[in-house]
Amino acid sequence: MARIILDFASATTCKNDRSYIERMINELAEVDTKKHEVIIKWQLFEKASEPLDPPVEPLTRSNFDYAYCYAQDLGYKTTASVFDLPSLEYLLRFDIPFVKIANRPECRWLIGKVPREIPVYASYNNIDEFFKREPVYPIEQPMWCVSKYPATFKDYDDILKDTPFNAYANISDHTTTFEVWDKYKPDIIEWHYKLEDSTGWDAGEFARTPQQLKEIL
Repeated sequence: MARIILDFASATTCKNDRSYIERMINELAEVDTKKHEVIIKWQLFEKASEPLDPPVEPLTRSNFDYAYCYAQDLGYKTTASVFDLPSLEYLLRFDIPFVKIANRPECRWLIGKVPREIPVYASYNNIDEFFKREPVYPIEQPMWCVSKYPATFKDYDDILKDTPFNAYANISDHTTTFEVWDKYKPDIIEWHYKLEDSTGWDAGEFARTPQQLKEIL
């Protein structure tokens, strides 16, 4: 059994609309056979750190609360990537499986603000970058990530082929296929998630639909 993290992103994918949030979770539940553990992950920030077109809007706190409770009723754990301290402090009010830190060096200081009993998953470009970092957390889990949207299988193969996977079989996958999954069979994998009619920056071709995930779940 693998742990599959589905990144529901921010308000740009769910439109900050509760009925759409319900649809995203319901359509996931329809294809999920429970063969793997599926974790729902959102993105929490007060404002986007860089201008994007179209703009990336933050998920409201009340809608995260609603999404968390709705997913919990369907048997799903929920967490988030955090990009600032207020968002981390808000997330820590919930019972979460881990805190996610994106592949952004400017966000990694937040790792040291997470209570020691809560796991941290943090994305890195490669294993050398991970080992050269200044450790601030004893049980941090690295996730290998290519921050291109979309990335190619070769992008990932170049950084993964020499990685000792007995210890670090965790991937944040931004490709458009399941080649990385098929070759490396990671213990933990993260994909962006969308519905067929989702729009916005995080709903690009690198995001997986329920129909695509059906072959995995």
